[in-house]
Amino acid sequence: MRYSLKTHKGVSLVGLVLLISVVFYLTFNTFKLTDEQYQAVEKSLINERYTQRIRNDKVFPGGVAIIDRYLMDNIRALETAYQHGPGVFAHERDLVLDSMFLALRQGNTMDSLFAAVKTEYELDEDLEYLLTINAIQLVFSNMMLVNAYHSANPPSFLADSLNTPVGVRIGGELNTPLPQNEIANITVSNAEDYNYWMTFSLHADHRNRTWRVMKLMMPTFLVALFAIGCVVSIYYVTYRNWLSQKKLAEMKSDFVNSITHEFNTPLSTIIVANKNMQNDSILANAENIKPLTKIIERQSFRLQKLFDQVMDITTMDDSSLQKESYELNQLLSEIITDYNVKLSVQNTAVILNAASRPLDVELNKFFFTTMLLNLFDNAIKYNRSEHKRITVDTTVAEYTIKLRISDNGTGIPDKEIEHVFEKFYRFQKQGAQHISGLGLGLYYTYQCIKSHGWTLSVESKENVGSQFTIHIPYKS
Repeated sequence: MRYSLKTHKGVSLVGLVLLISVVFYLTFNTFKLTDEQYQAVEKSLINERYTQRIRNDKVFPGGVAIIDRYLMDNIRALETAYQHGPGVFAHERDLVLDSMFLALRQGNTMDSLFAAVKTEYELDEDLEYLLTINAIQLVFSNMMLVNAYHSANPPSFLADSLNTPVGVRIGGELNTPLPQNEIANITVSNAEDYNYWMTFSLHADHRNRTWRVMKLMMPTFLVALFAIGCVVSIYYVTYRNWLSQKKLAEMKSDFVNSITHEFNTPLSTIIVANKNMQNDSILANAENIKPLTKIIERQSFRLQKLFDQVMDITTMDDSSLQKESYELNQLLSEIITDYNVKLSVQNTAVILNAASRPLDVELNKFFFTTMLLNLFDNAIKYNRSEHKRITVDTTVAEYTIKLRISDNGTGIPDKEIEHVFEKFYRFQKQGAQHISGLGLGLYYTYQCIKSHGWTLSVESKENVGSQFTIHIPYKS
């Protein structure tokens, strides 16, 4: 089953996103676990000392006396107010609670207790606490429970600075009470009439908790980022290799199709000519044999040329290239003259604009000639103009000879230019599918230029023409 490039991209992208999501999920869960377990030892030490000091007390050491003075001394009056209606009870309750909360804040001994715990256990100085009352229920006669205060419904007399998500602030500077930094949450109750139930809690944490947790998680974060980077890199390399292999497979398929077509044409012609030569009626007249032998000769030369084109690219390299000194303008003139003589395409001309001075260049004449002929053939094959024109210019700029071959052909799209020099690559443009070839001409040209130690640049515009410039190092 063959998948399209679009399908492969989609499947690969989904897989990449899933892998990154898994890494992120695991990292996030590690962060949450670290956050929940952060300062577990510190919390345990503070909780142990705190619960010891308030074992027979409430909120903070000495807090029970203050609370009883306001709640126990006013419990019957609050019951009477409750019996007179919600409005009367709310007014009396707010007066009692406002006075009690103020007295608790003024008599708070938790500051000194918390400082002593930090000193004793050598805890960080930036450790802060928050002490709150979270809920109060009054117990009237016959064990009637009446809500006097709850953090979910704070009374209007409390200032915003005293309200926290967990209860009314009694002491401490911590502004972020979280489940992770809760030290203790205590509920005290008494199963007797005219009493109260109360819940209070202590939180402790560093001022910059998130940053501290992130610092602890930094190695994990870095490993996660490295893992994601590796996954992306592997995906990218795999994807590039897959594209390369896919492209190579397509080129090989095109090559097999092209070479089959190119080789079958002369072979079929030779076979037909040979069969005709075996015909008795043709053998009876010697004049009929000569045209058939000419056909066989031409097609044999064509087969040899095809084989040579395939084989030459495997033997061309800088170490084995035999070079001789030639005068470039004279050599170009000879090549172009011969090409114009055998040119069978009408309204076509190759023109040479040579530099005014002699240019001596070290090159391999055979490969150089074949290279130019490949460029000329392509310029004619991919040209739909009524008058086909190829111009060859030689100029000298500083220490470089520029050999420029220009045409007025169909041109090459920008996205195709980087591929036209690849082995077996054939530029498929609308209207050019019928053009024969093996996709080796420009590859051969590029290898020839490379083996000489020269460089090549290409400029092209569709429906205007192309310009191939060969840069040849030159010392005058």
